[in-house]
Amino acid sequence: MEFTGTIWLPFPQLGISQLYLDEAKLEAVKGWFRPSRIGELAPLPVHDFGSGRYTLTDGHTRAFAAVQAGLTHIPVRYDADELVAGETGRRLYAADIAWCDRFRLKHVGDLSGRILPHSQYQKRWIGRCDRSYQLLTQTSEDERSMMQRKAPGLYLYGANADLTVLYFENAAGDLFAYENGALALEQGVRAGRDRP
Repeated sequence: MEFTGTIWLPFPQLGISQLYLDEAKLEAVKGWFRPSRIGELAPLPVHDFGSGRYTLTDGHTRAFAAVQAGLTHIPVRYDADELVAGETGRRLYAADIAWCDRFRLKHVGDLSGRILPHSQYQKRWIGRCDRSYQLLTQTSEDERSMMQRKAPGLYLYGANADLTVLYFENAAGDLFAYENGALALEQGVRAGRDRP
């Protein structure tokens, strides 16, 4: 449900739309974050994507720093930006939320074991979002169902720009590429084992 202004919500009531945190960004936020001044910070953006639960659309790192500092509530504002609330944004965030559900990530505190070095964050999160965008904006649901059949038992999550490479993951979060009829584990992106 949409609201105006700023409200304070407890962290367990806030859904997330991100699978990982950037270790370097988290350290930078911890450098300036002061729990006693939380009310002075810009409220974090949230949106209700139809479940009745407010989901963070940005600010996961700041929210995580607040949880680590022992805060229980945070100020939020409703995000009605077209990039979030428009048709494409809603499809992309629905995919993000489904990924979080698949890995049983319900609130920002669940990201504690998913903090990656910057280079791995770029590969595993930013790259994933780019691949998802290509898949969701260039294919229909029926086409994605047909693509999913190429790797039964894995989850289709993305494609390259010309749809010649499809990207899948398993329940553990290992990433696979399907190209020219062959499925292969991607190098350097095994879940939980890709730290340098």
